[in-house]
Amino acid sequence: MSDEVSVLYLDREARRSPALDPREPSFRDLGLDEICDAIAQQAAGHDVTEVLYQPLGDPNAIVYRHEVFADLASGAVRAALSRFIEADVVASSARRREELAHDDGGYNHFHRARFFLNEAARYVEVVTQLDEDLAELDLRSRGLRGARDAVRGVVSSSRFVQLREDVNRVREALSALSYCVWIKGQRLTVAAFDDEDDLGAEIVRTFARFSSEATRSYLPTYRFLDTYAAIGVLDLVAHVFPEPFAELDAFCATYADLVDPVIATLDRELPFYLAVTAVIEPLAATGCAFCFPRLTEGEEHVRATFDLALALRRSGHDIVPASYDLDAHERIVVVTGPNDGGKTTFARAVGQLHYLARLGVAVAGESASLRLCDHIFTHFERPEQPIEALGKLASELQRLHDAVERATAQSLFVLNEPFNSTSAADALELSQRLVGIIRARGSLAVIVTFLDELAAGDDVVSMVAQVDPRDPAVRTHRIERAPAQGRAYARALAEHYGLTLDQLTTLFAGR
Repeated sequence: MSDEVSVLYLDREARRSPALDPREPSFRDLGLDEICDAIAQQAAGHDVTEVLYQPLGDPNAIVYRHEVFADLASGAVRAALSRFIEADVVASSARRREELAHDDGGYNHFHRARFFLNEAARYVEVVTQLDEDLAELDLRSRGLRGARDAVRGVVSSSRFVQLREDVNRVREALSALSYCVWIKGQRLTVAAFDDEDDLGAEIVRTFARFSSEATRSYLPTYRFLDTYAAIGVLDLVAHVFPEPFAELDAFCATYADLVDPVIATLDRELPFYLAVTAVIEPLAATGCAFCFPRLTEGEEHVRATFDLALALRRSGHDIVPASYDLDAHERIVVVTGPNDGGKTTFARAVGQLHYLARLGVAVAGESASLRLCDHIFTHFERPEQPIEALGKLASELQRLHDAVERATAQSLFVLNEPFNSTSAADALELSQRLVGIIRARGSLAVIVTFLDELAAGDDVVSMVAQVDPRDPAVRTHRIERAPAQGRAYARALAEHYGLTLDQLTTLFAGR
């Protein structure tokens, strides 16, 4: 795998996509922080945050990742890649190399060198197994097919072939050593084995007559190789047999940079795919639908999407899906309806769809056609800070001004009840002006509001949080395309509880 090949990035341009600051308000507002944290926790100790906060801007680069995820739908592919990642040979080799780098050649030197040799042997084994596994798999993605060819190139390279031969040669030379250890008091003496009697075998033969079929051992178990005495014995053995240990030293120097860049790249990039898959699979098992979005220039069509952060908190249960359609000229979505009706949840889900689509992962929903957004601007209510120089409304205006100044025709706004800190009349005027600016930018916007008047306009799509028609006090948490009906809802609710003017007049007249 050359520098140009990667399972994550289609080309150099994709790698240069600007990274976002995870402290941006949009991550918290949309629940993206919870989603990214859930993925990071599944990454088996590998750091995937760089990928999570570096959305892509090229549809082809996004499809490139879709292909890899499609391959991972195969249990055999996922098992092979998981075996490689769980072996953790890159990190283990780095730790052993770091130990040798701080070694002064004194006490513990050969102990560290021997562990580096063992790690090299494990590295050869794991990479060879990965090569064999990839060769047997039916891979369709450009990313994994390129990885297979690159790993084959590593394993067949003269350096790797020589590494395998050197590992075997040095290990065999060390394993062939025979020596005796004499212990007298606190003194250890080591010498080459010279056909002395094996007293251990004699003791076993002597006491064999007393053995029973099944006995319980009360002997303590411990790792002798890591004890102070074992390390000391190893140093003494190295003095008795200098040549094999000189070869061990030469091996460590020759292969200080043990891991091939191809293997290091795979170890760094594959955990992202495995972690995302590990997050999605349990939710899919509960019936939550996921799909790879189709990226469009204009219209949007989404079926059965949901708030992924909420689904993760609820383990996929009690999730109410939502669908929506936008024609190419429809750019402003206004969501109205009763409180606690699912409006904010819907808005978050739309924001998540567009961000996760840029990561190249499967999004929540049975199907999705989405515009590719360059940035997502959010506005959710925040508590006023006592030390804030500006008032709450002024701070809100400042944040929105900064956002619209940066917005383009490819941007998305997710606004949750803007200007609710002022009067209804002022909130309506400010909101209408804001919508006009967003419209002039050509941006897409989802606005949750209590202002029905905002839902009017040729390019405005009105969506309403539904209630049970038999009992308007019961929220269904379904969001459907419909004319704003806040006042109608209020009247139905008043009728349900006997609080209309006619009902109250009749009630008090009877008294």
